[in-house]
Amino acid sequence: MHHETARDYNPMAELEEKISLYQAELDKLKSKRTFPYVYIVVAIPTTILFMVLTVISEGLIDFTTGITGALFFSLLITCSYLVLFQPNQEELAEELNRKIRNLYREKAKLEAGLRGEREVAYILRWLPPNYLSIHNVTIPSERFEQQQIDHMVVGPNGLFHLETKSINGVVMISPGGEWTVIKPVQNRMVKEGMDSPRLQVQRHETVLKEFLRSRFKFDIPVVSVVVMAHPSTIIEGEDPSLNVVKKDRLNEFIQSYQGSITLTQKQVRQITLALAEASVENTAATRDRA
Repeated sequence: MHHETARDYNPMAELEEKISLYQAELDKLKSKRTFPYVYIVVAIPTTILFMVLTVISEGLIDFTTGITGALFFSLLITCSYLVLFQPNQEELAEELNRKIRNLYREKAKLEAGLRGEREVAYILRWLPPNYLSIHNVTIPSERFEQQQIDHMVVGPNGLFHLETKSINGVVMISPGGEWTVIKPVQNRMVKEGMDSPRLQVQRHETVLKEFLRSRFKFDIPVVSVVVMAHPSTIIEGEDPSLNVVKKDRLNEFIQSYQGSITLTQKQVRQITLALAEASVENTAATRDRA
């Protein structure tokens, strides 16, 4: 059984909208008149005006003085216009370019994450038929915030809650559970800290267990797994409080896990159906409130 709920919030659409807005501002900024164009537009009528003044002055203003005055006042008017109406154009353009570059980086990360989720969903299809998987599930909560979970697999050895991460680089995990990533950035390797998924996984697990206790009278083992979906990810070390598995070893991990109890096939179907129905109902309720 494969069930996928629609998300009300579409981060990709939001990123694309922001990119379009900033690009439109940048194009508008680039289309503003440059100094030579403004100077020519100002100089022509100003020169004509000074020539007229030279003629009607009856010799008080000679031709050379008229031309010099026209060019000087044209320059003065042009500079005043650019200072008043087009201040810091280059700085504004660079700021807009910086924002657009950052948004494209965020979009690339999001696309990688979505691609990783799709690949993990495909891998889970190859589990034996006594395992059922559901994807993009929103779990409601009476005490806490609702939680969106990438994937869940229900089988005879328990319920596996999967959080997918797509990281192109080396993930180094210290014995104390601190995460560091080494990744390529502009033709060089950069080492930087990253937040451990521990708190995110704990939030999901808390709400998930609350939901299961409210629906079922029997115990359901919950196993949380962080799945590294990017093919280039290298994992160095082990997290003392998290199961961290690369996607190519995921099905093996799930099938070999030794649960504390064994769920019947009927219970597996009941749990999966309850999670799927709650997610659909919660999504519909959220849409109605909006």
